[in-house]
Amino acid sequence: MAPSIRRFAGRSAADLATILGLVTAALFGGGLAHAGDYHDRGTLDCAECHVMHVKPSEKAPLVVAGAKADADVGPLLRRDINELCLSCHDGSQKAVDVLGRNQGRSAGDVRQAGFLNSIHGVGFASTGHTLGSTDLAPGSEPPWSAEDENGTGQGLTCINCHAPHGSGSGTPAYRNLRSDAGNNRPGEGLVTYNSDRAGSNDLTRDVFVRRALSYDEADVDFNEPDRRDSALARFCAGCHDEFHGIPGVDANIGGRPSGKGLTAFVRHPTSGVDLGSVGSQWTRVDTYLGRKNRVKVMSSLGAWNTANGELTPTCISCHKAHGNDNAFGLIYRSGTGALTENGDTQGRAVEDLCRQCHGESPFAP
Repeated sequence: MAPSIRRFAGRSAADLATILGLVTAALFGGGLAHAGDYHDRGTLDCAECHVMHVKPSEKAPLVVAGAKADADVGPLLRRDINELCLSCHDGSQKAVDVLGRNQGRSAGDVRQAGFLNSIHGVGFASTGHTLGSTDLAPGSEPPWSAEDENGTGQGLTCINCHAPHGSGSGTPAYRNLRSDAGNNRPGEGLVTYNSDRAGSNDLTRDVFVRRALSYDEADVDFNEPDRRDSALARFCAGCHDEFHGIPGVDANIGGRPSGKGLTAFVRHPTSGVDLGSVGSQWTRVDTYLGRKNRVKVMSSLGAWNTANGELTPTCISCHKAHGNDNAFGLIYRSGTGALTENGDTQGRAVEDLCRQCHGESPFAP
């Protein structure tokens, strides 16, 4: 595994003074980076999440926890982490729904990330990310779990992946995604987007969002500033390290140069291999472009509808980041029928997803 997806060991927990300093900065507008379209001054009031005066008995667990995730929001919260996030993001008209099939304000949209499930009975199955789960993340090396990270007994929380106050990097992060999620070092998992140029694609940014505050996948596309790399994959690698790497470089991915391109993959590449670039024997860009309902791929040119030989699949091509009704959040999409977060009306099997890029016989020579 490439050392670039390891994080520095031995990060110490923030003490109470640091936590209170972060909260004070958030409440009074000091120091912290703005968050682009999300949780910015114009789209969120501090008092919706924080309170100035609280009984010690009400927030003692958060005060003494001191884990990295809690340090980002501090102890002066109106509710525990997941409850607080879901007060706006579960069936509310204030923000997009992220839990279960009910889409709230975004009814009719096909959510780019899909939807979460929870150990408290909402869609609880192997369908994606499960709030409250303490399980080890599949493919994490070193082994990572939200229980070890948070140390609070809460399991997986929203802020294991999202930084509610923004990235703090000077460059707003797409969806406030943490740049240090899981095993990533600070800054390693940064995913940028066109935050300062609404509706205009900046090919140096990783994500192109057509409309501010939109979560519909039709309004989101993915650039590829580095043809050998994927910022989205680096973010996911924070918790799922062994599933990511550079083809031909990292042994956990495999892929070696040959007369026919890259062969002998150990795992599906998440960057560095374009549709059609390894020959029509394996993938064909015209097969992909011939589908009515296509999964999302990356483009270094900002052109996702032309056979330009540089369309690249990555993690979110096959998986919904939050999840859906399918195992592992897979998108069973055949290319026809009504589009949903699970796929489309004709997409009922993994083979339909594979055939988006690999044709009718994806594994035949």
